[in-house]
Amino acid sequence: MKLTIDRIPYGDLNFDEYFDKYVKSQTPVIVEGVYAFDSEKITPEYVKQKFYNEEKKELGWFDSELVDNDIITIPQFVKDILNKDEFSVREFPMRVFMQPYGHVTLPHYDGNSLHGLNLQVLGEKRWILTSPNTPLPCTPFMFAGLVGKHFEYDPNKLDVYDFKTGPGDLLFIPRYYFHEVHSLGKINLNNNWVFTPKTPDESTSLGRREVEIVKLRKSWPFVNKAFFPDKFSSYGGQGQELIETYSKNVSYFRMVVRFLRELAGYPKLIILAKQIKSRANDFSKNNFNV
Repeated sequence: MKLTIDRIPYGDLNFDEYFDKYVKSQTPVIVEGVYAFDSEKITPEYVKQKFYNEEKKELGWFDSELVDNDIITIPQFVKDILNKDEFSVREFPMRVFMQPYGHVTLPHYDGNSLHGLNLQVLGEKRWILTSPNTPLPCTPFMFAGLVGKHFEYDPNKLDVYDFKTGPGDLLFIPRYYFHEVHSLGKINLNNNWVFTPKTPDESTSLGRREVEIVKLRKSWPFVNKAFFPDKFSSYGGQGQELIETYSKNVSYFRMVVRFLRELAGYPKLIILAKQIKSRANDFSKNNFNV
């Protein structure tokens, strides 16, 4: 089904209603007019000087502290969400993306059960979000979609949002939502604040997959080195306590079945590996390449 995303003017935002209707229920939404930046002073040179730090470089973004400055600030309602006890927030909870025109991020959902609050600062992006109620097939053990470059999102089979964001649009992306992102502006700058709910959600197949994978990574440490690039000991920004919470209701049988299901995806991965690797490399190559 083709879904329509709600849009709320920032001036009409009621925090409690927003939190209950969207964040708590894990429903995508855009808050419009969140101009928490000075667009006249933001340049690629400024962004690179402020955020380009090799120690904080990830695959397609740079991590950053939760700190206001004279040009980019953190909206108060974002701070209020990140300060809630029900969420785990990592040491560097802001991700800074700056990508050129034509970049396309391969469809994926964020690991560590992350919610994201993504603010468009410069440029324009087209987003294709796929609900975890009708998920894409997953690359074995990972969070990228196991689909080809020219994959078509069939609304008869998938629950899909398809929309654009421009400067001042702040998008809430709930955990486990696949997203494919097209950069449409000459320079496309986004700030993304990420956080992990302390309570797992097994109401969708991807939520069940996540807790089973957490159990697998906890029980068989060799899979971390063999299949996962991230540091499991700091899962969700909280580490061991969150690992225990997410894995405690998963039986050994479920864990083994999950392992076998992930292995079963390798024949298809072999067919699509070149395309997926190329798109992942583009994500890294286009990082701050403007």
